[in-house]
Amino acid sequence: MERTKPGVDPLGPDNIFGIGTGPLTLSGVYSTCRFATMGKSPLTGFWGDANCGGDFANALKASGYDVVFFEGKAEHPVYLLLDHGKAEIKDARHLWGKDTAVTEELIREENANKNLKVAVIGPAGERLSRIAAVINDRGRAAARSGLGAVMGSKNLKAVACVGSMRPEILDKARVQSLMKEMLRVTKENPSGMFFGLSHGGTPGAMTMHMHDHDVPIKNWGGNNVEDFPESKWDSVAWAGMEKYVTKKYACTGCPVACGSLLDLEHGRYGVRDAHKPEYETLAAFGPMCLNDNMESLIYANELCNLYGLDTISAGATVAFAIECYENGLISKPDTDGLELTWGNCDAHVGILEKMCAREGIGDILADGAKWAAGKIGRGAEAFAMHAGGEMLAMHDPRCFPGWGATYISDSTPGRHTRGGTAFAEHGGVNENAYAGMGIPFKMDPYNTTDKGRYHALLAGWQHWVNTSGACLFGVDSMPMDFVGCMRAITGWDLDYDEIIETGMRITTLLHAFNLREGFKPADFRLPERARGNPPLEIGKLKDVTIDSEGLKTQFYKAMGFDVKTGAIEQERIVTLGLQDVV
Repeated sequence: MERTKPGVDPLGPDNIFGIGTGPLTLSGVYSTCRFATMGKSPLTGFWGDANCGGDFANALKASGYDVVFFEGKAEHPVYLLLDHGKAEIKDARHLWGKDTAVTEELIREENANKNLKVAVIGPAGERLSRIAAVINDRGRAAARSGLGAVMGSKNLKAVACVGSMRPEILDKARVQSLMKEMLRVTKENPSGMFFGLSHGGTPGAMTMHMHDHDVPIKNWGGNNVEDFPESKWDSVAWAGMEKYVTKKYACTGCPVACGSLLDLEHGRYGVRDAHKPEYETLAAFGPMCLNDNMESLIYANELCNLYGLDTISAGATVAFAIECYENGLISKPDTDGLELTWGNCDAHVGILEKMCAREGIGDILADGAKWAAGKIGRGAEAFAMHAGGEMLAMHDPRCFPGWGATYISDSTPGRHTRGGTAFAEHGGVNENAYAGMGIPFKMDPYNTTDKGRYHALLAGWQHWVNTSGACLFGVDSMPMDFVGCMRAITGWDLDYDEIIETGMRITTLLHAFNLREGFKPADFRLPERARGNPPLEIGKLKDVTIDSEGLKTQFYKAMGFDVKTGAIEQERIVTLGLQDVV
């Protein structure tokens, strides 16, 4: 906010790219394996960030740095090496054009250090795809907001970290005691979420989400009865993937261990040591495109990891392209002969390959559905399912309306890892935290009473979790005492009121960044189809239409934001201590 000039080009040298950890990173608290990337988004034109797990976050902290910022543009491709408190910018011209997996290994080899952890962009980021991701550990992705393109615009190929430095912890014995007790309770009485994630990871939830009709189908226009019936659900879930699993793994310091590696050694879609597709990826390339071929879904995920693309945006853009093809807006000559129809997995993968390489029609699609629709024209905008440029995540607001409010209220729209009432509408998470903040553990999805106030609290809570360095799954699936952990680490006399205030401050600061860049509340709107206008005619969501704008209005009022202009009440700015910044 202080150093990024107003109105900068997101892909210009004046944009600032950041990558960093949180106060729980490397503290001994379990499941604190996340890092954040940040900067002005080339996808939305407003604030952008993305959160990711794996082993990189702890390595970044151990290298002696909490957060690193980049401004300007290197004269040629480079990468940053952080080694035990020392920073060195190294030549990456020989790495430019190489995929993420090869780049990781080459950086380790040339520095003669197999312990280096690397966050890297692939060719998609180099080619400034607006849906480009930052990849680490070969298949973990800080995917949303298009920040891989920001790295590419700076000629920054990678950040590599190694070290054994540790932050000072006030009371290590207390941290260890809290973790021991948390793990004891978790093992003796595991939550359904912990059990499910430990067994099959996020793909294990696919069948449940399909049953609830929480999964968008046929570019948000289909249903789970006729278009993607129950007979196909297992084929895009853990049951259809399990036979390919060769190894399960955990991110650094996480007892949940929801990760898996896969081998698929034959045919068109052969891969080795590939990370499993997560729920969001399976939904985006699966039911969204009416594709029930698991091998193609695994391969599509691997392509996105190697080239560095956000799988949600890529899958949603393929679905957009299919509908454009179906309606005659793009044709066979445009696709180089590919029959881009629903369920045609070979054609879907073929289009994705073109997007990765920015070849032919893929050059247009590589920036996501909103930007592609603007170039295709002739009504293509109706098929672009985005909010403010960000393709919607794979949870249906018609099922849990809190998703709709989050998708259009947060500073980074269309996101599923931002806070809101959808988590409580689905059944609640982290009972300790909800009780501490005075939030009902279970909410009626369609009862709008007090939803704006609860949304504001939960949005702030989620910002707090994401910036702490903790993993959402760890926090939600285990009885973690956040307040106790922070007190033991820092000595702060922290309570839930201060957590709420901190979360509100983050929400407000990011909103203020957007206002400075010209944001108006009308810039983030839910596509009519995604809110049920017209409503589906069959299935669990038959005749359901939600008032997403009404929910956003409630949230804005709870936050002290003007509903029409987005302006922040001066009293709220002072209360949050932001008057020197905003």
